[in-house]
Amino acid sequence: MEPVYERIPSKHEVSTSYQPVSQYSPNPDADPVTPASPPRQHSRGRVFRHWLWQILSLLWLAPIGTLLYLNFRHFVIGASVWCPGGDCNAESTTDGAIQRAQQLDRNDHDANGALQFAAKFLEVWFMFVATGLLYDIGLLFARQGRGLPLGYLLTHLEFTDVRYIFNPLLWTSPWPHRHSVPEKRVRIMKLYIFAMLTALLTILANLMGPATAVLVLPTLQWIDTPHVLAHTFNGTSVMYAPQTDDVFYNCTAAQLSARNYSCTLEMYGPGLDVQAAQGIASTKQAYSSDGSILWGVSQEEALQFSYNGTQGVLTWIANRQVLREMSHEFLKTTGFFSTSEPPEYPDRRYNNSLQTILQHQGPSLGVQSNCYSGNLTDFELTDDRWVRCYTGWTFDGYAYYTKCLRLGQGFNDTNYYAQFSLSVVDPEVPEYETGVGVYFADKAAYYNETEDFGSGIRACVETSKDCDWDLVFESAQLPPELKNTSVNVGIVSYQVPGTSDDSNRVWCDHVTYQSFPTYSVDTRPHSNPQNLVTLNDLPGNATIPQVVNPDWFLAAWSVDNDGILDGDRQIVKELIRVLPAAYETNSTDKDSLLDYWTFLLIHTYALGQSMSLVPYSYSPPPSPMNAKEAEKDKNVHPVLHRWATMHVWAFGLSGRTSKLGVAVVILGSLCVLARFFIGLRIGTSGLSTVEVLAAAFEHRHQGEFDGLEAGTHLGKVRYRVAEGAEGRQRFIPERRIGRWSHVSRT
Repeated sequence: MEPVYERIPSKHEVSTSYQPVSQYSPNPDADPVTPASPPRQHSRGRVFRHWLWQILSLLWLAPIGTLLYLNFRHFVIGASVWCPGGDCNAESTTDGAIQRAQQLDRNDHDANGALQFAAKFLEVWFMFVATGLLYDIGLLFARQGRGLPLGYLLTHLEFTDVRYIFNPLLWTSPWPHRHSVPEKRVRIMKLYIFAMLTALLTILANLMGPATAVLVLPTLQWIDTPHVLAHTFNGTSVMYAPQTDDVFYNCTAAQLSARNYSCTLEMYGPGLDVQAAQGIASTKQAYSSDGSILWGVSQEEALQFSYNGTQGVLTWIANRQVLREMSHEFLKTTGFFSTSEPPEYPDRRYNNSLQTILQHQGPSLGVQSNCYSGNLTDFELTDDRWVRCYTGWTFDGYAYYTKCLRLGQGFNDTNYYAQFSLSVVDPEVPEYETGVGVYFADKAAYYNETEDFGSGIRACVETSKDCDWDLVFESAQLPPELKNTSVNVGIVSYQVPGTSDDSNRVWCDHVTYQSFPTYSVDTRPHSNPQNLVTLNDLPGNATIPQVVNPDWFLAAWSVDNDGILDGDRQIVKELIRVLPAAYETNSTDKDSLLDYWTFLLIHTYALGQSMSLVPYSYSPPPSPMNAKEAEKDKNVHPVLHRWATMHVWAFGLSGRTSKLGVAVVILGSLCVLARFFIGLRIGTSGLSTVEVLAAAFEHRHQGEFDGLEAGTHLGKVRYRVAEGAEGRQRFIPERRIGRWSHVSRT
């Protein structure tokens, strides 16, 4: 049955609009009658274009999926962005490294420029898909129910402008105008969802360019190779005297057992002398207005190290056993000799980076050391128990205390001591000989004229009466600044030469701690020409003081117990020369200050040398089945790792912008999938924009705008798109209250 249109004149003028006439329908939501038409026949060209459009939309996911995979996997390209076949040797350890780097930099500029064009292409491609998505959804609305609001007719063309989000038509069009037949709220909510989808696509369309650029363009990153389980730390030998010749290549086990450590002179004596000479030279520089005291360096095989004094009062010293392990790998990495590489560190990966840093976890000993001048008082209680008290101890330069230590194995098995002498024969000066004592005390106590912190030690020392010395050293209630240096304390006591008082001493105490920093060495000769190893990830505070055997200090000086240091060594001459100045700490003239600094450096270098020599024992790393048990014991017996950090071009999600880019492209991918499935639903019955435009031109005004104000009210008028009798599309306006009546004519 075909509707018959009759002309209805307006009361003011004759209207040219045509209204379908039928019997009044009690259901105002019923659709106008759509004329029946034979099934639409689609040409092969239309089918081909439909599936081509579907495939092109879906193919956008291929490059985006690849980019997401590369970034989530942190895919490493190499030393250059343009690295075909994954091989772009930077030659970072050769003399031509700078020229090679310049060539790679030019390639990087060209490649990054091309990738920016690729990012723009992906953005335009997404616009292509997003436009189709909004067009198809709008078409679905136009074919169902009461149709699509006029305000959404051009949404697919306007949404790319970010100002469209603030267009009132976007948010008011879903709500019917006042002359419209009431509409179900479900339908209104669907239109608002369409509006929110449009706003989302507006945001995505404007962010897709930067988002794809962030993912497409690789960045220079520091990438870690897989961490290899090297071994499980068992413990150091710091509490025992040197016992094996594995530490000192020129020493026999018999010499070490006899405490004859002069055998270390050939290997480590010159190094200590060089460090001291560097320190003396640095003190001269430090006295200038812009100078500073710099740590000297010491060598172990192919590597060098310096002390790390960046963590407050603690000075951390590298372990030479760790350095020997790193040295072997360093030589293989830099190609100084040819061997088969470990499977986890192939040379190709190193060469394919701009810079490679070898990293090893290992033990390190740190010392908190201070030196003072004062007098010695010695109380021998028994053959294996005695108390030594030194005056002049201070932690702030204002409050001074006498520090007493209980010594001898009668108090504790760990309380060892050692001693040696310094002797210099010079024709121009009298012969100097001074004794050096090295002690370890498990407990220390403090007192001054007004305070002994409840230990009672002041009365015991001043009256020399019999005391319960165990109770004295256990009962003291020390403040934190004193307590930290009262347990497991090492003392090095220097007799001052050339003074009439035999009790005059320059003495230094130290407390030793242990940590497990990361040892790092840059393998590139242009940035690290001295092969210097640095310590990283050091603790800010250490809590467990270590037991230290005094013989390690003798091994550092290369002197036998009860022996005499070689007076021809320059470091010995300098030490004896500066001891009087170190004792007279109140002097402020330039030469005395320089001598005092020289003494501090010589002592610190010797102390650091002793800590660097201490070996450690280890066992194989735990199996994966025992990994949890090893994790529980990590503070005492940690599993030590080794790896390399390479400076390479790589994809990744290290920054916030890259994470935002991932979120944008994932939302964009969901929109692409939605476009594909909606396209499947519409099939080949979709309309081209030309067909819609022709239907709009063919439509005659039927009074749907009468009584509506301009602006947003016009955008609320709905039209449904349907196929007419001749196969062409036509616009069917929504009903208005009181204006539609249906009459049928057969």
